[in-house]
Amino acid sequence: MATLALPAVPIACPLARSFVRWMLTWWRLDHALDIAELLTAELVGNALTSSQLPAGTAGHLVDVQLRLTAGDDRLRIEVHDLDLRPPVPRVPDADDEGGRGLLLVEALAERWGHDLVVEGPGPAGKVVWAEIATPAPTTARGLPIRPRPACSHPHPADPALLRRVSDCLHHL
Repeated sequence: MATLALPAVPIACPLARSFVRWMLTWWRLDHALDIAELLTAELVGNALTSSQLPAGTAGHLVDVQLRLTAGDDRLRIEVHDLDLRPPVPRVPDADDEGGRGLLLVEALAERWGHDLVVEGPGPAGKVVWAEIATPAPTTARGLPIRPRPACSHPHPADPALLRRVSDCLHHL
């Protein structure tokens, strides 16, 4: 399991995608990167939109929590935000610039949903989650593909670096 706190700033989605790319590479789930990154971007983007601060609270950042859990040929992406309203997919008009995120999540995830968080150590809100299958990749003949060796040099988007960037943004 890996978790990242994201501040509600424009760089949150690119940070989330970098975190997903790094973690899935570390877990040797490279074959699931494209779908996982897209799902993460949509879930984080929706969380940032739904958790906007009320007027008059400038200077306070709303955290969005991203959690990745890999196991048993499945990846679960969870995003916690402070809004209690459930996510509702809608069919946008042809000329709408947005509103297609949850339709993409519905199309790409094997399962998705949300859970309300009203009690516990953290703030109230909801967790929107999506799951995708991550079976080991195989060749055309069904033979397992050996994963490539881990990088010997540090990845530029390692979790410690992302946490430091996130912490710095919190103190702005």
